[in-house]
Amino acid sequence: MNRIIIALLLTIALPVLNLHAQQKNTETDISAIRAAFKEINTLSLKQEQFKYESDGCVEDGIVQYFFKGKEIVKIIESGSIGDGSWKKEYYYQSGNFIFSYEKLIGGSAGGEVTQSEYRIYAKDGAAIRYMEDQKIIQPDSRVNQTLATAGKLLKAYTTKNFAAALCE
Repeated sequence: MNRIIIALLLTIALPVLNLHAQQKNTETDISAIRAAFKEINTLSLKQEQFKYESDGCVEDGIVQYFFKGKEIVKIIESGSIGDGSWKKEYYYQSGNFIFSYEKLIGGSAGGEVTQSEYRIYAKDGAAIRYMEDQKIIQPDSRVNQTLATAGKLLKAYTTKNFAAALCE
């Protein structure tokens, strides 16, 4: 009887303990990403800027690359179309995407202007936290799109084909 009770308690307790350990690891990873973000934004980085446009995708598009030595550590992409505009920041560590911040501003002509913010924390090519404004939410298609775009933007520095990286 005692063995059954112990087995039942372990069956309940182990998944809870495992979930707690995963949450603790996620918080540790996010703290490391925040430290890298802070470091990148306090460094004096070399910058290169490019303009691009693509019908139906972007007007007045700008892509800025920031370098720590020869390594790309930050990319800012901004633009507008119609009544909306955006600014997206991508952060990298050792060539791997770790964080993005996106701010969207839009509204109809003469109407109310809305703003949205999105943050994605990533490790090993996967999102570990997704936030809309200040709330943690479940990942959606925006996360997969951002992860793919982060990789395409790194490669686009070489080709300078920013529309292909951002609009297709």
